[in-house]
Amino acid sequence: MKIFSFGMDQLTINEIKLAGFTVVTQNVLPEPAQTQGQMLMVTSEQVPVTALSELRQGYPDSSILYVYRQKGARSYQAIHMFCESLGIFFIPPRSTSSAIVEKLRYILEEEREERGNLVGFFGSGPGIGCTSVAKLFARRIAAAGQRVILLGLDLYDPGFDRRTAVSLDRLRPRMTGKMLQSADFEGLVKQEGYAYLPGNFDYLSVQDYQEEEIEYLLAKAAENADVVVADFGSIPESAAWYVGMQKSALRLIVTHPRHEYRLQPLMELAGHLDLYPQDFQWIINRSNVEEMTSPKNLALRFGSEILLELPYYQPFQDSLPLGKRELQHMDDKVHALLVSLGLAPEARKKGIFQ
Repeated sequence: MKIFSFGMDQLTINEIKLAGFTVVTQNVLPEPAQTQGQMLMVTSEQVPVTALSELRQGYPDSSILYVYRQKGARSYQAIHMFCESLGIFFIPPRSTSSAIVEKLRYILEEEREERGNLVGFFGSGPGIGCTSVAKLFARRIAAAGQRVILLGLDLYDPGFDRRTAVSLDRLRPRMTGKMLQSADFEGLVKQEGYAYLPGNFDYLSVQDYQEEEIEYLLAKAAENADVVVADFGSIPESAAWYVGMQKSALRLIVTHPRHEYRLQPLMELAGHLDLYPQDFQWIINRSNVEEMTSPKNLALRFGSEILLELPYYQPFQDSLPLGKRELQHMDDKVHALLVSLGLAPEARKKGIFQ
């Protein structure tokens, strides 16, 4: 199938071509006869939302992919719904070129086997413990014998209580210039068996980060570690959060039953990125703090699975003080995580593979 592209940037087109697709670049909309049985990919910069109905009528025999470019976490749900009603495929803002390629493969039902090593942590709200839990997993994965890099990618909170010689904002010029080397990762902060990149200390630059920069950092980190653990924080409106949602092999949400009202819009937003409750596993933090809704009932309501429940600990502890029993349970979950990433063999226990 040919893809007729109107309005897409050349870098994205090159990525689509490298993925094996045939792309025909257009300066104007092609004739409907040309695209019959083919795909038409257009951007919101070239075709406004008000012209979508007319576009669908003009190309009745073509698959249409609409790439919406206006940023904003709350501005495009109605546009997505409108596209669905017209039978038009939708790409939300902040989607990377690799995410667009994945969407094309999904539309064309291509088989693919791609296994990444990125474990993404997302919080349901500030202060829920996303950073502490990400550090806990990094520590236990490292204890299992894996080379681990932990990236602080919550652009609103560096996740560290003092400024360090290396941090996300200090590394950013090398990310922008695509100049990262192995030596940059060797110089990260050494912390309990893993290498740690503290996050962004320059709060005024949060909205300046670009998706391509974060995607590049993740790719280079993956080359220098067996497992990359990333703390993407709890605020969706950042380039890192969106890229993390798209690129993570495993997506873990740190939450609590009292955040039920936060989880609803979070799951709706994930749906616009073609992610659904079954694509997430939850970590219930402070699970021994009583609430009206139990963690199990909360998970059943949304359709996600609970990976782990952690008890309440005193705040401001960089390393959660797990007891022996909790630590064993934690390591069992880490082993399952490594098996899913292809980094550990399945363990036979009482005649059953675990």
